[in-house]
Amino acid sequence: MGTVILYFLISLLASTIGAIAGIGGGVFIKPILDFLGDYPLATIGILSSTTVFTMSLVSLWTRRREVKVMDRATSLLLALGAVIGGLVGKVIFKYLATYSWVGNVQTISLIIIFSAVLLYVQFKDTFPSFYIKNKSVILAMGLALGVLSAFLDIGGGPHNIAILSLFFAMDAKKSSLYSLFIICFSQLSGLLFTFISTSLSSLSLNMLPGMIIGGVLGGALGSNLSKWFTIRAVEIVFKLSLAGLVLLNLYNLYLYL
Repeated sequence: MGTVILYFLISLLASTIGAIAGIGGGVFIKPILDFLGDYPLATIGILSSTTVFTMSLVSLWTRRREVKVMDRATSLLLALGAVIGGLVGKVIFKYLATYSWVGNVQTISLIIIFSAVLLYVQFKDTFPSFYIKNKSVILAMGLALGVLSAFLDIGGGPHNIAILSLFFAMDAKKSSLYSLFIICFSQLSGLLFTFISTSLSSLSLNMLPGMIIGGVLGGALGSNLSKWFTIRAVEIVFKLSLAGLVLLNLYNLYLYL
């Protein structure tokens, strides 16, 4: 029972922060479950992805008024790219999951990405801001974000926010909404592939129901809090999350090595 409560709380807290900042709960769930070491990579991937998909779906429903006024062309192209990218990322992960070095590659990639994004958000005023309108480029960006999220098993992440801020001139609150939109579709395609191609009976998923409940509650709580948070407050949550994620993944890498 204690383990079930622990996994529920991990899901709840990760999903709440993920919904506020738009980074998805998987960025917390994946390294924390790696640290706990209770499950292999394949199982962690399903636990994380399912929780994140549930959280993003609930978050978008809670913020449905904001969803209705999203730029339709940009959001749909990013979502389409994320669907394709989510499938590609899961295919890559499926064929590499048996190699012992994959966990290290994922952790190192996360450290590099999170550190780069932290530097960007800290000094973003010194970077030029763009507004991409080319449909092919927007589709390619969605695809790249989908591949990264699915392969790294994080269901989204700070890199979504950085890309949306840099190339679409979005503030923290707006980019968090678009990021959740991308996360939802990339996770949907990745999960469909996983459920079709994987024998779920061979995996231990006894923690999944509690984590899904945590994802639902966290998505609703985080999205409601986001409505009351200022842009500055969302930025602070985002930066603190990034700093914590860099430290957590550095510690995980130390344990791996």
